[in-house]
Amino acid sequence: MIPFLERLGRKPFQVVWEITLACNMSCRHCGSRAGRARADELSTAEALKLCQDLADLGTQRLTLAGGEPTLRQDWDLLAKTLVSLGIRTNILSNGRTWSRELAQRARAAGLRSVGFSMDGCEVTHDYIRRVGGQWQGVIDAIRLSREEGLDVSVVTQLNTANVAELEAMHALLGGLGVRAWQLQLGNPSGNMADHPELVLPPESVLDIVPRIAALREKGAAPRIFVGDNIGYFGPYEQLLRDQGGPIPFWIGCRAGMTVLGIESDGNVKGCLSLPSAQNGVDRFVDGNIREKPLREIWEHKQSFAYNRSFDRDTLVEACRTCDFADVCRGGCSWSSFSHTGECRGTPHCYHLQASLKAARESQGAAHGSR
Repeated sequence: MIPFLERLGRKPFQVVWEITLACNMSCRHCGSRAGRARADELSTAEALKLCQDLADLGTQRLTLAGGEPTLRQDWDLLAKTLVSLGIRTNILSNGRTWSRELAQRARAAGLRSVGFSMDGCEVTHDYIRRVGGQWQGVIDAIRLSREEGLDVSVVTQLNTANVAELEAMHALLGGLGVRAWQLQLGNPSGNMADHPELVLPPESVLDIVPRIAALREKGAAPRIFVGDNIGYFGPYEQLLRDQGGPIPFWIGCRAGMTVLGIESDGNVKGCLSLPSAQNGVDRFVDGNIREKPLREIWEHKQSFAYNRSFDRDTLVEACRTCDFADVCRGGCSWSSFSHTGECRGTPHCYHLQASLKAARESQGAAHGSR
């Protein structure tokens, strides 16, 4: 699979850029432990140069993220610059201080869509966000953004507190005119590592995946997109991932292959979700744009080695002996590292959990027949 991805082109087609770590919330599931801005965040001039560097490397889609990205005063200047360079850009906000003025600034910058985080129905969302009334704030943000002509998407991290509300949330978002809904599993990383009671057990995917597939099969709005840590290779895989393209199945983690993450101080990672200094980890930072040009970091032969130098023999046994190992490569790197401390295979794999269940049932049947 790596040679195939190389033939497709090793470019950072999709980038998530944390433009500030400042945040006006302290959510229970925040992987980056956002709150205060980093002491050495990129200046406007540095950020504008980075916009050009990303365009030169072939970036096609980019999300301005945080923290809360609107707390950085030049966010719309960065958005306008990226759009002018031909990069399809959106912004992901928690919605707490979103206003008609911000929606109008987004439109003026050339953004066609905005995204908001929602963590469940009202009580659940406010619990996860630790702020009463925040759920209604997101609802209002969605409505006024739609009124200003912006498409709206929503991102949800699934956890033990909200997983039962999956269908109810889909109906709610559809009624609000939300165009797209991205789902991902919450990982024990950052603040969520301090709340293990929120982490879904691996076997829960046997319930979650069919439910998501059923919602996608209905075809009702919003259209569901699954994150890179949901799936893989069960009977629902095509339903989960078919977006009309030529490859309707999981093709492995693309961090450092076609995906790039940038922190607000200029640190470069294969995926923004992978941990770094905020969580006492430095192994996933492959350079800083203040020290080396972005192109040099991207093209260095030793960068993003966990993907670019993939070795099947490094996987855990269950993944190493799997028929899909060379394609899957152990699943989402962020999930794998969060759960095991290494990028060697995630336990939240549908194919793995279905196989384990089948083995248990077969063993139970054998004992019962004695």
